[in-house]
Amino acid sequence: MSAKTKIILGNLLALAGFIADRVIKYFLMQKFPGREFLFFGDWLKLKLAYNTGVAFGVQLNSYFIFAAYLAILIALIALVSVCYRRRQFTSAIVFSIIFAGGFSNLLDRLKFGRVIDYFDLKFYSVFNLADVMIVLGVVVIIGLNWRKKK
Repeated sequence: MSAKTKIILGNLLALAGFIADRVIKYFLMQKFPGREFLFFGDWLKLKLAYNTGVAFGVQLNSYFIFAAYLAILIALIALVSVCYRRRQFTSAIVFSIIFAGGFSNLLDRLKFGRVIDYFDLKFYSVFNLADVMIVLGVVVIIGLNWRKKK
């Protein structure tokens, strides 16, 4: 696969995740507020929730959260650029996916003052697709770096 194709496919994957997250949030807020959709019994529900804190509901000053978001997103843009220049396409794609997730949650904070969550996993927390993109992206980056060191 050519470098150009990898770049296009990677960015399309990040964009698809971003759009899917935004669409789910829109439909739950506008079309199905207050409704729950069960998947796998009551182990996984799709239900609207609001998170004014950061990861796992930890509460911090909103200005600090906004500044941290901006700093992280700017750093991710720089990392994506460096990875593309070094032809490290897998890392660039993963950083793009993390960026897309973070940007979607930042848009929530700017528009609503909180992050819109909707996956309710029994015995855990409520989260969204953007959170999944961020966490999986970080896990993949750690895995890639761990593999390089071996």
